[in-house]
Amino acid sequence: MLAARAVRFDRGTLELGPEVPHIRGEQWDRRSSSRRLPAHRFAELVACAEAARQPVEDELRLGWPARPRDTAPLQLRSYQRESLAAWSAFDRRGVIVLPTGAGKTRVALAAIGTTGLPTAVLCPTRALAAAWLTELTRWLEEPIGMVGDGERRIERVTVMTFESAFRQMDALGAHFGLLVVDEVHHFGSGARVEALEASPAIARLGLTATAPERGSPASARLDDLVGPVVFEMGYGELVGTHLAPVEIVRIQVRLDDEEGSAYAAQTRAFGELRRSFFRTYPGADLATLLRALGRSSEGLQALRDHAKARQLASFPRAKRALVRTLLERHREDRTIVFTALAESAYEVAADNLVAVIAAETSARERQSILQRFRAGTLRAIASARVLNEGIDVPEARVAIIVAGTLGEREHVQRIGRVLRPAPGKQALVYELLTAGTTDARRAALRGRRAAHATA
Repeated sequence: MLAARAVRFDRGTLELGPEVPHIRGEQWDRRSSSRRLPAHRFAELVACAEAARQPVEDELRLGWPARPRDTAPLQLRSYQRESLAAWSAFDRRGVIVLPTGAGKTRVALAAIGTTGLPTAVLCPTRALAAAWLTELTRWLEEPIGMVGDGERRIERVTVMTFESAFRQMDALGAHFGLLVVDEVHHFGSGARVEALEASPAIARLGLTATAPERGSPASARLDDLVGPVVFEMGYGELVGTHLAPVEIVRIQVRLDDEEGSAYAAQTRAFGELRRSFFRTYPGADLATLLRALGRSSEGLQALRDHAKARQLASFPRAKRALVRTLLERHREDRTIVFTALAESAYEVAADNLVAVIAAETSARERQSILQRFRAGTLRAIASARVLNEGIDVPEARVAIIVAGTLGEREHVQRIGRVLRPAPGKQALVYELLTAGTTDARRAALRGRRAAHATA
């Protein structure tokens, strides 16, 4: 039996020696006179080599000595144990889909403990990276590395923002045998996928509350980069047991006369061009329409006016007044106000003397705000998108969803922010809608999709 040793990690790729069996997707590199393979295909390469009775004795796995640890202190719930078992059954590759608040972080901690592999944890924002750093330090009781938010500290377990991983994984990838990707759905779009392609990690765990639709290009992309969906559980199976019971109240408001006139004027040209386009091209989709409009000055102006109309519908005067009323009504409850735009979050803060967490909020200030919120010295936080994903605030009981920009996935994540369980907790979500506008139509579309999904 031959041993193929000439497999070398080089700048986010695998350089293959002549002894290594040929594998789908390899390419010839004339500069080094060698075959190359994207690093994320390392597990497939190992499997192919073993099937050909030419096992790979590489330096990568020698650099990943396993140090398993007891995961009993995590006290996993039954569905968390099941999800981890499913992931293990799929050769430790795949995506676990659990609702916000259901303990995806704890599943990841168990994966780190059971594999014992050096681990890179990837997450989309600095705020989420800071939360992971805190949780990993608390549970592992060892130094945790950080790449991002101005830091570059490599440890056996290291947290990276997506952007930092995109920039540095080609140099750092060989350090890690397990890749944990929080909010993995972001990579379904194809953006920044080099962060995953440049990692040779043989074990890969994706976490999300909102996986791409099965059979879609986004789903196929995640299947290649991380693995298939191996376990999925929705809100309906957990609310009232492992998640807090929730009541959702939808309140419609109307534009005043001045706003209504402005909205009609700003949407008129887009509406006319859209109707004309679809009469001419009845099989076209929205993306094709937008590309077509972007090719002319008239179309570009219509798009700009339509964007202004959507902004107007997202936070008209009636919504602004209603937010004041609801915050006064729930002044004893810790509340999160979600807006579509950062400017709207600052207006809520100015009206009601509440804190804002925005993209430009520093890590220190963000941590201070969340600590005071958890302690009860801050009653409310306003945010556009920073709190959508991953921030653990079980003390929040009320969510006021003023408006959003990212559709159904964002909506689910925001509701999840108040579903984390606490003794005696009854969560309450207000969804504010502007009648007769795109704001209300998007909400109606979400409702039809949800009904279809559960039919």
